[in-house]
Amino acid sequence: MQVPILRALALTAVGNAALSGRDVAGFYPNDPIFRFSASLDFMTPRDAGALRHVAQGVTDWFDKLKKRHCRGLRLHNAPMQQNKKLGHIDERLLVGMVGGGPRWLIEAVYGDHSELWEGFDRVGDQKAADKKIWLSAYILIGEAASAESVDTNIKGASIDLRDALLNIEPVARAIPGAGFADIFVAARETLEGKDLPYPLEFLRFAKMKPEAERLLKAAGRAWVFGAMGSWNDVGVDAALKPRYESASKVLFDALARAVLVSANSTYRR
Repeated sequence: MQVPILRALALTAVGNAALSGRDVAGFYPNDPIFRFSASLDFMTPRDAGALRHVAQGVTDWFDKLKKRHCRGLRLHNAPMQQNKKLGHIDERLLVGMVGGGPRWLIEAVYGDHSELWEGFDRVGDQKAADKKIWLSAYILIGEAASAESVDTNIKGASIDLRDALLNIEPVARAIPGAGFADIFVAARETLEGKDLPYPLEFLRFAKMKPEAERLLKAAGRAWVFGAMGSWNDVGVDAALKPRYESASKVLFDALARAVLVSANSTYRR
C-alpha cells in the first residue's frame, strides 16, 4: 500500500485515539510511515494563494483539533483528477505514481460543519544523509456540512474483499510466472483469521477493533497495485485481458473500501 494512503489512514485512526484522550506521543515521527519524511505540516489558505502554517507535526495538529472541539476524524476518497488531453486512465494504473490514484481526504468533524484536509508531497533535499527527502503537508481545501454517516460496515467490506480475492485468484494462476496467486490466497486467509505479520506499528496507538485490523492487514497484503513489478505491470494475453481488467477493478474497489472502513471504524461520535 502506498505511503500517502497508509499515512492518511493512520492519521485518521490515531487522530481519533488522540481526540478521545489516548497518549499517542510515540506515533510521530517514529512510525515507519514517516521514515523518509523531512517534515509534515498542516496549512490553511491565505489571500493571493499563500498558505499559513497552523501546525508543525502530527502531535501539534491533534492538540489544536482537540482545543477547537473537533469531534473526530473520518477518511474519504474522491476521484483522481484526470488529464483531459490524455483521456481517461484507470486510477489503479496511476496509484503508484506521486499524485496518482484516488484523492484521500481527511474530514475533521465539528459541531455544525466539517473541514476537509488533503495531503501533498514534494521532494526536498534528494541528497539528505538520512534519506528524509519528502516535504509533506496537509492543506485545508474546504469546509462542508458534515456527512450524516460514513461506511463502517466491517463485515460487508470483508465479504467484498474476500469475493474479489476469490475472483482474481484464478486469473492470477492463468498468468505464467506472475506469482500473485499466493498473495491473494494469503490475504484471504488473513480475513479468515490466520495471523499475518504485517508491519503496521501505528495500530498500537489506534483503537481499532480486531476485525477491522484483520480487514486492514488483508487489504495491505492484497494491495498489488503500483508501478514496475506490480500487478499493473504484468503481461496478459488478449484472451485473458477482459477477465484481468474486470477482476482488477473489482479488487481495487474492494481494497479502497477496506481502507475507508477500517479507518472510519475508529470514529466515535
